[in-house]
Amino acid sequence: CKSFHRCSGTKKGLNMKFAVFSLACLVSAISADITCDDCLVFSGNMQTYLMSDESVAEQTELLIALLCPSATDPADCEAQSRSWWPQIAAAMYPVFLEANSICGQLGACGIKSALGEPTCEECTGSLGAVAEIIGSEAKIAEIIEFLKGDGLCASSADAAGCVEVVEAGLPYAMPILAGVLVERAPEYCCTQSPSGVCC
Repeated sequence: CKSFHRCSGTKKGLNMKFAVFSLACLVSAISADITCDDCLVFSGNMQTYLMSDESVAEQTELLIALLCPSATDPADCEAQSRSWWPQIAAAMYPVFLEANSICGQLGACGIKSALGEPTCEECTGSLGAVAEIIGSEAKIAEIIEFLKGDGLCASSADAAGCVEVVEAGLPYAMPILAGVLVERAPEYCCTQSPSGVCC
């Protein structure tokens, strides 16, 4: 597959304003025992932001900038990325960023109901920890299986091409996006958290 290849460059100096998964941002709610309501608001904010046309366009440009220069066919990589990433994002985010599901999994809406606000260090530290998870083989495999099935490819006009792009691209795209999450953590904790930490 020519659409994605391993990125050999550095992730430093990235300035595009987007995060991957409100799941990652929301983990700050657990660290600081903030309320379920705060977690749900944070989730909703991140889901809306990540699914916006502007954010998806930024995500696409970032992946092109980091993955395509080392691809066998950079021009084809760019074309495939522009074609498929918006579809991947549209399929992935509504499922993996559903507020009640995420906050329940994180324990923010369970038995625990302590009041509090996260500190900047707690928020950014938690983002770093979850970035490792979303870049892990297990999580990537889960996302790939979802997208290959009814999540995206099963209903695609080019099912075979969809599967090829998902299988070849996600193992490289997700670690890059996780790296951006770590680098931009203070910004996301400031702009998307109800408590506005790190501002």
